[in-house]
Amino acid sequence: MKILLLADLHGEEAILDRLRATHGRYGLIVIAGDLGSPGYIEDLVSISENILWIPGNNEPKGACEKTGAHCLHKKSLDLEGGLHLVGFGFSAPTPFGTPGELSEEEIYAEMEGLPIDENTILVTHSPPYGIMDEVEPGVHAGSRSILRIMEEKKPRILACGHIHHVEGKVKVGDTMVLKLPAGSKMRGALIEIVGGNVNISAEIL
Repeated sequence: MKILLLADLHGEEAILDRLRATHGRYGLIVIAGDLGSPGYIEDLVSISENILWIPGNNEPKGACEKTGAHCLHKKSLDLEGGLHLVGFGFSAPTPFGTPGELSEEEIYAEMEGLPIDENTILVTHSPPYGIMDEVEPGVHAGSRSILRIMEEKKPRILACGHIHHVEGKVKVGDTMVLKLPAGSKMRGALIEIVGGNVNISAEIL
């Protein structure tokens, strides 16, 4: 099974064009927040029933309701090889007062009961605090609650977006943290599941 992960599309029309041409290559396409306007989100999910998304800090709290099953926020989906996919959107408070912000207490309370374990691919908008989340030297914009959930529940992979200029992957404890590039770079990450094995690579749109 091939899963394409993207983040922070911010209304990039070129991405819609590429996905219309290439969506058949992937079993799932998952976008980790900050997609764009409601019209853009509708255009995106209309491409394929296999496109899932979670809201970012720029999406309003009720955005998920308009796309039904396409929204993965606080949901779990079974995958191959005993793995499952769990999504959690929005972000911790930012200096910009964007509509999709939650307090750290809200994030932890809402994530604590989700079925996250060592067989989980967890997709969040915010990165865990202190991990590929610097907005300037020494200033971190990740979520302390997502870090706490990661440390307690130990998902196999945690994929996230939010911080546009940072990308890469790093193993933290039992979890591979995958920081996705911003959509303007026309790149994402590819997760390939073969049996119980998981491979991660860069994917150019």
